[in-house]
Amino acid sequence: MNRRIVISMTAITALCFGVLVYVFDRQAEFVYFLPGWMSLYCEQCSLFGSLGNYLPTFIHVYVFILLTAVIAVPCIVRLIPVCLAWLVIDSVFEIAQLNLIAKWIGSHTPTWFNNIPFLENTTSYFLSGTFDVLDLVSIVVGAITAYLTVAFILEGHMNDAGP
Repeated sequence: MNRRIVISMTAITALCFGVLVYVFDRQAEFVYFLPGWMSLYCEQCSLFGSLGNYLPTFIHVYVFILLTAVIAVPCIVRLIPVCLAWLVIDSVFEIAQLNLIAKWIGSHTPTWFNNIPFLENTTSYFLSGTFDVLDLVSIVVGAITAYLTVAFILEGHMNDAGP
């Protein structure tokens, strides 16, 4: 099977797990993209338990590295900058949820963002978000896991090609 298809299917599968975290373990009113009717939240019956607190950050960096690899990584050498870029991007968004930084972002977010889908949630994302060192750990683990996943898939396909 084509390596791009394998990587894409792996990313889509991981993304589905991420959506399940929001469907089963998050209250719909706190999830931007989840309509209330999709929420199966039950405080006493969490599907993912405490792992669900960190899966979204792990999955986000993991999936975006895989999807970037599908589009822009023809060889393993180019994968490291992609992994580092997504590691930095996700880490910056996590660090920006520190109270002092979040307040600064909230007070400097342009009002015209309120009229643009997805951007209208910028201030709320930072002010309502919670910085967590374990989210940073999950981002690092996600980036390493994505690197290993793509390297494994690429290596498998190189071996299939023969000598």
